[in-house]
Amino acid sequence: MGYYKVREIYPWLHAIRDPMDGAFCYLAVGRERALLFDSCYGAASLSEEISRLTSKPFDVVLGHGHLDHAGGAFQFEEAWLREEDFEVCRKHTSEKARRRMYLDRLADSGIDMPPGFDPEAYAKAPQASLRKLEPGKIFDLGGLTMEVVDMGGHTAGSIGLLAREPRVLIDSDSACELTWVFLPDSLPLSRYADMLRRVGSMGFDRFLSGHLDVPRDAAAFAKFLRAALEATPERARPFAELSMFGGLVYGEEGAEVAFNPERL
Repeated sequence: MGYYKVREIYPWLHAIRDPMDGAFCYLAVGRERALLFDSCYGAASLSEEISRLTSKPFDVVLGHGHLDHAGGAFQFEEAWLREEDFEVCRKHTSEKARRRMYLDRLADSGIDMPPGFDPEAYAKAPQASLRKLEPGKIFDLGGLTMEVVDMGGHTAGSIGLLAREPRVLIDSDSACELTWVFLPDSLPLSRYADMLRRVGSMGFDRFLSGHLDVPRDAAAFAKFLRAALEATPERARPFAELSMFGGLVYGEEGAEVAFNPERL
């Protein structure tokens, strides 16, 4: 078994799991092209995994700029990302701000690294070459079209990809089991709720997130909107995991939101 764990979700879609934090990236494959959505932390070669799954040319699209989803983008010639997240990505994939911190966590994790892994080379990895992405852009993979969907909330430049023909939405961190919108990079809670209302009406049957590769019914997506609309400081509990940010958590299991009470 390799560093990454690969699982077929649909005949056209594979989930690639990073052992750190259960972060996922997804490879969608059409008749003519493929698309890699997100790039995990990037400690091991993603190209090797992709080559085992397809020989077709592919684009790399980032759901947002945080290290656990954009960290491997440097391995490729270029990566598509919304411009609103360019600075977020550059900060989170820099040596001093995040990569050294990740390596410290990795050393304490007990995770077996791939042969030849060089921590210094990873820490000093170059910044990804970013290409400006706009909502509404269509990636035509041949019999499979992936539409870029504005999902700003977790970060201002967050996006999802809507696979039109199978009616499946992949949302990175925009609607995962516990969505963080309390970070300095996040939008206010009300903006997050507006996004969920808009995206929820786009017409998809299943959705997957960047930390859960199990397809969920679109009806479950509505739970995130309900949590965002009902979240108040009085109803919420402290977010103990990262208490230094002063975040609060509200919602039901599988659809919670961590928010900043000063940015409603």
